Amino acid sequence: MVEDDAPLCQALGRLLRQWGYAVELAADGPAALNWCEREPFDLVILDLGLPGCDGLEVCRTLRSARGPQPLILMLTAWDSSADRVTGLDEGADDYVVKPFDPDVLRARVRALLRRSSRPLTTELNWGSVRLTPGDTRLSLGDGELELTRKEALLLETLLRAAGRSCSKAELLEASAAGTRDVGEETIKAHMRNLRVKLAAAGAPPDLIETVYGIGYRLNPAHST
Repeated sequence: MVEDDAPLCQALGRLLRQWGYAVELAADGPAALNWCEREPFDLVILDLGLPGCDGLEVCRTLRSARGPQPLILMLTAWDSSADRVTGLDEGADDYVVKPFDPDVLRARVRALLRRSSRPLTTELNWGSVRLTPGDTRLSLGDGELELTRKEALLLETLLRAAGRSCSKAELLEASAAGTRDVGEETIKAHMRNLRVKLAAAGAPPDLIETVYGIGYRLNPAHST
């Protein structure tokens, strides 16, 4: 997600994570290109009016690179027909104009990613716990457990960390809904409920550990 409007970038990042995608954020063109040099991405959502180098230059650079290339969705306030034609001619796969309906953006992202050669989601697991990103129903051994949306987002964040300690700030970011922030006490309450549900369904009672002064992590003793 490449967007120089920081509040919008953070809000879109939260939405994309809630829709089940792993997301990295960049605020300018050079940062976006650095990310794409280091990591293989399925999709780049790209603003055009960026500092450093604009979105068209980012698009041209990505399209001139050797090897697998990400899909590119231009998301911009530049809405003339000429702007759209230029963006598509430079290599964009789709073009969405701001302001936009989040449901439309989600549908366009899904449609684009169906064209990607890599799988969109992979099952996350830790011992007997298995969760598909974006789902609220997890598998636990031979059974299943239904979580709330925020509980599922918290667990997904811990699963992605794979035993690394997740700070409260990370968990706050992951479980926020759109532009509405979630307080630290709310995180504690959701984490408490998540632990109770997991233990009642047969997970080890210490599956989720509190890391004092930092946040939480999955207990490495239960990784297999």
